[in-house]
Amino acid sequence: MLSLLLATGTSIVVAGQPVEVGRPVVLWSDPEGFNGYAESCVESAAIGKSRCCDHQFKRYQARSGLKARTLDALREVVTQLVLHLDGCVNSRSCFYSMHDLPTAHDTCGLSAHFMVDFDGTIYQTLDPLERAWHAEQENNISIGVEICNRGDAGRNELDRLPSEYRTRPVKDVVINGHLIHAFDFRPEQYESVIALTRALLKAFPQIKPVVPTDASGKPIMEVLPNPTAFHGIVGHYHVDLQKQKWDPGALDWDRLLRALNGFHFPFAWRNYDEVPKDATLLYSASSAFFRNAEERASGFFPIAPGRLWHSGAHLRGGAGEPVHAPARGRVMAARLSEFEGSSNSFVLIRHDLTLDSGPVTFYSLLMHLGPDTLSEKARASWIRDLVHDRDRTALDTLRAGRIALLDRRVEAGDIVGTIGVVRRGFEQGPEMHLEIFSAERLTGAVGRSFRFLEAAADGPMVRRGALIDAVDANGDGMVSADELRAFFRQGDLDKRQALRRMAIRHAHEWGDRLGVEEFVRARELGGLPENERRRLYRIAAAPYVFWTDALSLHTGLPQNQTVYSYHPITFLVALAAHANGTEVHWPARAPLADRDLAAAPVAASILGDWTRGQQARPEGPIFGPVVDSEAITKRKADIPLIILPGGNE
Repeated sequence: MLSLLLATGTSIVVAGQPVEVGRPVVLWSDPEGFNGYAESCVESAAIGKSRCCDHQFKRYQARSGLKARTLDALREVVTQLVLHLDGCVNSRSCFYSMHDLPTAHDTCGLSAHFMVDFDGTIYQTLDPLERAWHAEQENNISIGVEICNRGDAGRNELDRLPSEYRTRPVKDVVINGHLIHAFDFRPEQYESVIALTRALLKAFPQIKPVVPTDASGKPIMEVLPNPTAFHGIVGHYHVDLQKQKWDPGALDWDRLLRALNGFHFPFAWRNYDEVPKDATLLYSASSAFFRNAEERASGFFPIAPGRLWHSGAHLRGGAGEPVHAPARGRVMAARLSEFEGSSNSFVLIRHDLTLDSGPVTFYSLLMHLGPDTLSEKARASWIRDLVHDRDRTALDTLRAGRIALLDRRVEAGDIVGTIGVVRRGFEQGPEMHLEIFSAERLTGAVGRSFRFLEAAADGPMVRRGALIDAVDANGDGMVSADELRAFFRQGDLDKRQALRRMAIRHAHEWGDRLGVEEFVRARELGGLPENERRRLYRIAAAPYVFWTDALSLHTGLPQNQTVYSYHPITFLVALAAHANGTEVHWPARAPLADRDLAAAPVAASILGDWTRGQQARPEGPIFGPVVDSEAITKRKADIPLIILPGGNE
C-alpha cells in the first residue's frame, strides 16, 4: 500500500503524488472510498455467497517493464486511456461486481483505476502504478475508467432503474456491426471524464489527445486491427479482439475531443468557460467577454491613458477566482510578486498548435495574478509540478519574486493562477490582464480575421492616427482615462469593433529594451519635467516588465521585443472558429485611417490619470461573489447496492 502525500478531495494520485483534477475525488484510502488493494471481498452484506470470497488474492498486478515505481518510469509504459461503461446504476454496485463477483468468464477479480459515478464523483481504486484488470491485452499499457451507466436502453427494466433514467437521452449506435439502443451519459459525468482525462494527459505524455478515427475524421466504432499500437484514448470495444464488448456505448467522442483540443476563456463568465464551437454561441460568448472588458474603468486594448501602449485587455472577476490556460501549451516563464499592493505576478505560455491550414505559434500573457502557495496545495498546476519535481532553482526564484524561466506543460482549461488585485492609478480592484501575441504575422483564416497595422517604429507611445482618432473625443491628440472610458462604454460601436480586429506590430511596452531611458526621451513627454517622466514610467511600466534577452532565448521570442498583438477575445474566437470549421461573419470594418500622428506633446494633466487615482475607491465587482463549492463525499452506506442482470459491460 502506498503512503499518500495528499488527499484534497479534488486530486487523484499518480505514482504516490497528487494530481489536481478540479472535480470531486474520493481515494481508495478514504473511509468512503473503494479500495482496489483489498485482497478479500469488501461488502460485509454481500448479495448471496460468492466463491470469490473464499480466499484472498490481488485484483491487480505489477506492470511488466516498469523499471521503478516512479512517475518517470510509469510514463515510459502507459500509452492508453481505456473508457468503459459499467452496466450498473452507481459506482458502489460497479465496484462490488468487479471486486466480489465472478466475471462472465467465470473467473474472479476485475479492477479499474477510476470509476465515475452517475453524479460525477470520481472514485480512484488503485494508483496507476498498478496493472488493473479491465481491458485484456491492453492492461499493461493502459489506465481504465469505468463510467456509471446502465448502458442498454433496449432492456425492459425502467421500473428497476433510478427515476432519472426516464429522462436520459438515448442514442442508436452501431458498434462492431451491432445496433444498440444506448443511454447517454449525464452532463456531470462528461465534466468529470473530461477533467480526469485532461489530468491524465498531462501526467502521461504518451497518451495523446486523440481517439481512433477514419480517413474522414469520424470516430471508429469497431475494434482496431492492432490495439496496443494506438497511443491515445480508446473505448473498450476498440481493444476487445473477441468483439463482445460495446462499451462505452453512446459516449460522445466528438464532445470529448472538442474539450481536449479546444480553447478556454480565462475564467467562467455568463456560463461560458470553454470557447464554444457553434457560431451562435461564439457570438454570444464573445459579446459577453467584450462587455466585461469594455464596461469597466481601464485596461483597454490597444491603448492606455497618455497614449501609452496596452497590448492586452483587462477582465474583471472576483479576487481569487481561478484563471485557466486558454489553450494547450507550455508555461515558459512566471513571476509571483507585487508592487505597492498591485499584482505584477504573471505566467507566459507558448502555444504550438497544428490547424488544418498548418502549424501556428502564439503566446498568451496572463498578468495581475493572485498570490499562490509554493507547495503541493498550490492552485496552479504548474506550481504543483515544480514541487513534485523538486525544482529548487525555479521555486527559489519564484519565492524571491523574480522571473523564473520554465518549461511546464499545461492543457486548455488547466488552472494556471487566480485573479489578483491591481492598484495603479485609475486601475483599482480585482482583475486580470490577458494578452495574446505572435512573433510572426499569422496567415490563413485566423490571420484574415484581423487588419494588420505597422507601428514598430512608434516606440513607447502610440503614434498611429487609426488608433488615436478612434478614441480622441475632442481632437486634441491626447487620450485621457475619461475619453477611453467614454469610448469603450458607449462610443461608436463600428469603431470599437474595428479596434477589436486590429493586429498591431509594435515594440512590447513591458520589454526591457523600451526601458526608462528611452521612455523619458519620447518626444510626446517633452513638456513634462524629467522627474515626472520617470515617475510615470515607474508607475505605468517598470513593475510589469517581464521581457528580457534571456526570456527571448528561452521562449523563441524575437530579441527586438517586437510582436503582433491581437485583441485576446477576438483571437480566441477566431482560433476556435477556424479549428472547428465554423464560419464567423465579422461586422464590417469601420474606415479607420492608417496615418502617422505628429508627436504632439502629452498634457501634464495626463499624469494625474496614473497618480491621483491611487486614492480612488476601488471599482465594485461586476460578477458578484465567487462561488467556491466544496465536494461532499457520499457515505457508502447511503449508496444502494443494486445488482441487475447483464451488468459490468
